[in-house]
Amino acid sequence: MHGDRETTRNDLRKQLIQWRRDNERKLSMDAAQALRERLLYWLSQPALGAVEVLGVYWPIHGEPDLRPCREHWRSRGQTLALPRVGTDGGLEFGCWEDDEALRPDRFSIPVPEPFRPVVPDLLIVPCVGFDSRGYRLGYGGGHYDRTLSRSPVKTVGVAWDACELPDFVPGAHDRPLDVIVTESRVVSAASGGPTGSASRPR
Repeated sequence: MHGDRETTRNDLRKQLIQWRRDNERKLSMDAAQALRERLLYWLSQPALGAVEVLGVYWPIHGEPDLRPCREHWRSRGQTLALPRVGTDGGLEFGCWEDDEALRPDRFSIPVPEPFRPVVPDLLIVPCVGFDSRGYRLGYGGGHYDRTLSRSPVKTVGVAWDACELPDFVPGAHDRPLDVIVTESRVVSAASGGPTGSASRPR
C-alpha cells in the first residue's frame, strides 16, 4: 500500500511539473503578477509580526517567479536568503544580496557565493501541488520537511490554482504550511480553506 501511495505521488508530481512547463509562458504574465501582489499584501499584514530575514527560493520548473519582489522586500529592510541542501538533507539559508554573487549548486540551482548562513523568520515555500488543509506536494526529497522538523518557522507556500489536489493524502512526515498563496486566493491551514479579506488585495 505504501508503495502504491508513493507511485501515485510520483505520478502526480510528474503531471503537475509538466503542466507548469507547458503553461509557463501564459502563467508568467497575469497569473504571476496577481500571485505576487497577493503575496506582498499578505506579508504586509501587521498580525504577521516582524520578518527581518525572509527565506525565498530560485524558481525552477515553472514555479512562480518571485524575483520581481526583491527590491520591495529589500526596501523594507528585509534580508533575503536562498537555500542549499545541507549534509542532513535539510536546508541551510545564505544571505542573498545581489545576482552577481550566485553559483549553481549540485542541483544546478543558484545559491549565494560566498555562503553566509542566516536564520529566516519566515520561509516562502514553492509547492508542486497542495490541498485546502495546507499540505504540500514537493519534489520528493523531503528537504523542507526536514528543515521544519529541525527548526519550526512561519511558512507561506506559493502555488498555481490549477495545482490544487482535492484528494491528496499526505505522508506521515508531511507538515502543513501556515498558508498557501495562489493567484486568486490565500488558503489557511488553520481554517482548512480560503481566508477572508486578506485573500483579495484591491
